[in-house]
Amino acid sequence: MNDAPRSVAVVTPYHREPAAVLRRCMQSVRAQCHSQVAHYMVADGLPQPALLAEWPQVRHIVLPSGNANFGCTPRGIGALCALADGADVVCFLDADNLFLPGHVASVVQAYAEARERGRPVDAVFSSRYMFLPGHEHLRIVPPDEGPGSDFVDTNCISLARSAGFLWGAWSQLPRSLTPVCDRAMCWLMQHHGLRVRWTRQCTVLYESHWRATYLQAGLPPPEGLHDELLRSAGVGLTPEELWGLLRVQWTFDPPARRA
Repeated sequence: MNDAPRSVAVVTPYHREPAAVLRRCMQSVRAQCHSQVAHYMVADGLPQPALLAEWPQVRHIVLPSGNANFGCTPRGIGALCALADGADVVCFLDADNLFLPGHVASVVQAYAEARERGRPVDAVFSSRYMFLPGHEHLRIVPPDEGPGSDFVDTNCISLARSAGFLWGAWSQLPRSLTPVCDRAMCWLMQHHGLRVRWTRQCTVLYESHWRATYLQAGLPPPEGLHDELLRSAGVGLTPEELWGLLRVQWTFDPPARRA
């Protein structure tokens, strides 16, 4: 980008989410105070055309069959469409999460300030508040996240066109890595030496289905949370598969399996 970013794409994969949840997500993007925001809703094999017809400003992409890989394939395809459409920056928002109204503006400001200082960046990261289903009023700050951390949640990542070669990388992730796709993308960004800046603002609202959030809120964790998904991450993954798909050399050994 020769100038500060102006056009921002928000990419949201969706699969089986109820209409009310999708409306909540789309409304949060519509409410952004930055003026040039295009929202791409990518149906992973289960489109809701009647609902999307109510939102003519949203760009609806329909994949013919579901991939069921935690949104990675639709996320990557939506990002590549946004890149082809000329977006300066792409943000990612899962269908069950929300952006606060100033999210995109804070991201654009961070890119602009970095450029004004003569140190343009390839990625800007935000921070998030967690809330629990049925407890939407909660604003829980997860520990061990933010500047200095080696983890950034998918919904807190934005990428500039200078990192355009990674916009579609979500769809290249091996299936066994998709439960930890955000961690895999962080590894890719580190591997390629992306220049990164943090907004230092919590502008993402994340609906948590993780045990740690319930414990942090002082509530009993229910059954059927997402924690068990981490135990399948990386199973059967070979160094050859990582190299063939991502051109990186790592041996994946997640903490959930080491415990």
